[in-house]
Amino acid sequence: MTSVSSQDDTELRKIAEENALLRFDSARSGSKQYDGDSQFSHRVARIPMVMVEQMMRAKVWGNQERMKEWLNDPVNAPFRTTKGKL
Repeated sequence: MTSVSSQDDTELRKIAEENALLRFDSARSGSKQYDGDSQFSHRVARIPMVMVEQMMRAKVWGNQERMKEWLNDPVNAPFRTTKGKL
């Protein structure tokens, strides 16, 4: 993943575990598609700020094509809240 402090590592693990539960819940809900909401369309990932900062430095954040590549990379699957490809 990335080199982070132990505090950041704990936060990364917590978010990855919560995202796994979200993926599990959406699979069990029987809903084939998320309809979105009035504010943000729909969530496909939850990414901790420490990762967002690294993505900004690497010019991934804000670049739609690079963001899709990053989100579709199996290494970053713990940050996804949905299955499939973008």
